Parts: sequence; C-alpha cells; structure tokens
Amino acid sequence: MKRIISAIGLFGIICFGFMILKNPEICAESAVSGLILCGRVIIPSLFPFTFCVLFILKSGILQKLKIPETLCIFLLSLIGGYPLGAKMISESQIERKNTSQMLNFCVNAGPAFIILAVGNGIFSSTKIGILLFVSHIIPSLILAFVFKKSLITQQTKAPKKAINFIDNFVLSAYESSHTLINISSFVILFSVFVSYINSFSQKLPFLKPFEMVLEVTNGINQTRNIYIISSLLGFGGICIWCQVFSLSKGIKINYIKFVLCRIFHSITSCALTFLLIKIFNITVPTLSNSHTFGFSVFQTNAAVGISLILMGIVFIISLTGKNFTGNILEDIV
Repeated sequence: MKRIISAIGLFGIICFGFMILKNPEICAESAVSGLILCGRVIIPSLFPFTFCVLFILKSGILQKLKIPETLCIFLLSLIGGYPLGAKMISESQIERKNTSQMLNFCVNAGPAFIILAVGNGIFSSTKIGILLFVSHIIPSLILAFVFKKSLITQQTKAPKKAINFIDNFVLSAYESSHTLINISSFVILFSVFVSYINSFSQKLPFLKPFEMVLEVTNGINQTRNIYIISSLLGFGGICIWCQVFSLSKGIKINYIKFVLCRIFHSITSCALTFLLIKIFNITVPTLSNSHTFGFSVFQTNAAVGISLILMGIVFIISLTGKNFTGNILEDIV
C-alpha cells in the first residue's frame, strides 16, 4: 500500500513539474498571491501570538503555578489558529504517548479568522461570525472529552532547565519565525496547486471540489453556502494538515484517526450551524459571487507593529554574530 501511495505521489509531482514548465506564468502569479497572503494576514496575526505562547511555555511559569499544561495548550489552541496547537504540543513537556491524542482536538481556526475574516468579511455580520465560531469549537470540546485521558494525565517528561529572560526572548522569537516560515511555505505551495487545478477545472469541472479541500481560505471563497463554509472550517484542508504534521516533531501521529477526527469536526460543525441558525432564527444574507475576503494593502493594527518590532530585534541580535563578506546580498542573507 505504501508503495502504491508513493508511486501515485511521485507521478503527481512529475505532472506538477510538467505543468510548471508548460505554464510558468500561473506558478509565478499564484506564488506571489500566496506570499502576499502570508505578509498581509498570516504573519501579522500569528507571529506575535506564537511568540507569546512559546515564551510562556519555555518560562516554566506553568509548572510553578501548578497549572496543567495540557489544559493550557487546549484552551490556547481554541484561539491561536490552526497550526499553533501542534507547535505547542511538540514544545510541551507532555509524554509523547499522549501528544498524538491531543493533536486530534487541538487543531482549530482562531476567532479572528472566523469572526472577522469570515463573519464580517464574507457575510458582513459579526453575529454570524460568532455563530460559526461557537459551531467550530464545540466539536473540539466533544473530541477533548472523548480523548480526556490525554488532558487529565499527570505523566510528564523531566522539565527542561529554566533559561533566563533574554535567552527565552531570543529563542522564542527565533522559533516563532521558523514556525511562520514553515507555515508560509505550505500556503505558497498550495496557492500554486490550487491555481493549476483552477485552470484545468474550467474544462474538467469535477476538479472543482479538490480546490475546496486543499486550502481552507480558497475553499471558503469558492462558495457562499454557510453550511459548507462551516464544514470547511472544521475540516481544515490538506494545506492545514501539512502545516500541522510539519510542526509535530517527535509526535507519532495516527493519521487515520486524525483524518477521521477532522471529518467528525467538519460534519458536527455543519450540523451545529444549522441548529443554531434555526434556534436563534438568524437570517443569512444573500451574497454575490464576487464577494470575497477583504484585506487592506496596509494593515495598521497592533499585531503588525509588534511583529515588526520583534523581527527587528531578532535581526539586530543576529547581526552581532555574523561574519561580513563585503557582498551586500550575501551579508543580508
């Protein structure tokens, strides 16, 4: 079975390379679009929060306050954004046999994405955004109850040696940068995948659904059905899965169980959205097909400012230990 999957994957990559050679302009345009998405949305929203979370985890304050690390990670995963839960789990002191279970319910879209980008951006309604967010986190709460042994476990690895404030600051900023580069690489890659599929789907309509399951943002832009959107948010998309797997270092993942949990999350989110709309008698506005996510070219929020300050500090610190060659390009890189 593994050989068959490997052979199919190799064939797919060869076809992908052929398409790049045949239509390089699609690759270039979609890669730039993915890069802009990372710069405008992903990095400003995730980088500061990732830094804060990693700093807290490395500081040892949770152990001193005797707060269960598993509970903190789960609660932060509900508001941190899809791949951050995996990063926190991999950086935690939790025994590895429990981390795989936690990965099944610590993959969630953050409230900023659901309420602001989807609720306000797509439906022009904060109320609908809150409804979608509630529908999104309840399945995670259900899965957390199903895998509650991984949450209440008291078994932990030997605590790491405490590090001072400056070292923790620099290390947390460095790992946050590495995490965002990891995430951004998949966003750019899948932007290219989706663009090529989109170009072929005009003649082969059966390819359209693949666009929706590959990358969640693109999938949401492909539909105006609130139930499908709720389902896609729960499913996450293959791009999100790849980000989670890449950040789950040292975790032995049960891929079948992980996929089944994402499907459960997707179906349950959709059902809850339907029930909440009926219970609260919420009217979903009719939208035009041209309505998409709205992101301004220049973001002027606090997250961007913090991101720029932190990245500037890391850059300055890195300069102190760099050997300069005299070549401007080499010295910058």
